[in-house]
Amino acid sequence: MEIVSPHDPQARFSHKPGKVEWVGYKDHQTETCDEERPNIIVHVVTTPAPQQDIGVVDAIHSALVGQRMAPAEHFLDSGYVTPETVHQASTAYGITIVGPVRQDPRAADRPGFAKEDFDIDWRAETMTCPKGTVSPRWKPTVADGKPRLSVLFRRADCRACTVRQQCTGNVDGKGRHLLLLPEPLQRIQTQARAQQQTPEWKRRYDLRAGCEATVSETVRAHGLRHCRYRGLAKTHVQHVLTADGTNIIRLAQHRPDQRQRPRSRLQELFRAS
Repeated sequence: MEIVSPHDPQARFSHKPGKVEWVGYKDHQTETCDEERPNIIVHVVTTPAPQQDIGVVDAIHSALVGQRMAPAEHFLDSGYVTPETVHQASTAYGITIVGPVRQDPRAADRPGFAKEDFDIDWRAETMTCPKGTVSPRWKPTVADGKPRLSVLFRRADCRACTVRQQCTGNVDGKGRHLLLLPEPLQRIQTQARAQQQTPEWKRRYDLRAGCEATVSETVRAHGLRHCRYRGLAKTHVQHVLTADGTNIIRLAQHRPDQRQRPRSRLQELFRAS
């Protein structure tokens, strides 16, 4: 990776589409969210700015287990959640990830013909479309460097279908093509996409609003986004000290005689909506 700052050779450029651009690092904070106790930051990871969020999930869980602080549930935003991270957290650490899995990009443009609308026969290795047409057996493939299952419906079957344009979006009569994840991951994806649309799941996920309040607190009150040092290692020390300072303030403000921990303004806003 090219050097983008002569002052810090380890600093890297990154951006969030439509949001912000910066040169530097990322700070990943893990905090408690017990109802009757103050939120305490228990783990901090510092990474180069371009590194994807999903790349730190396993390391965070491994560290929490080593500290004997592994949660039963870990609330994460969509940048950290994939079927792979959900499966790894559950099987390797016994941690349930609660967070939104990316929706099928076709779902909004072609309602009724997303991948979840097709029936999967794992034993026969085929899929059945919403109109009842059965695909040929799928074939193993690789996409983005990961194993996938390629399902291609026959051109003749799709060409004769009355809703072909809605389903395939093709004008040249090609058959519908879908990519499945390996079975355990595909089951996780399908179940998660269905659950996260329910009001019950959304109300439960509102608990994560407290994390956004922590980001705001550490950034606005403690200058988290302004590196005081150069290099990844020293920047990580700053992130840890910022978390420690935040914890000290929260513990000092905590009143054990209060029956319930006061909610942040952001949490109240989510509850009101």
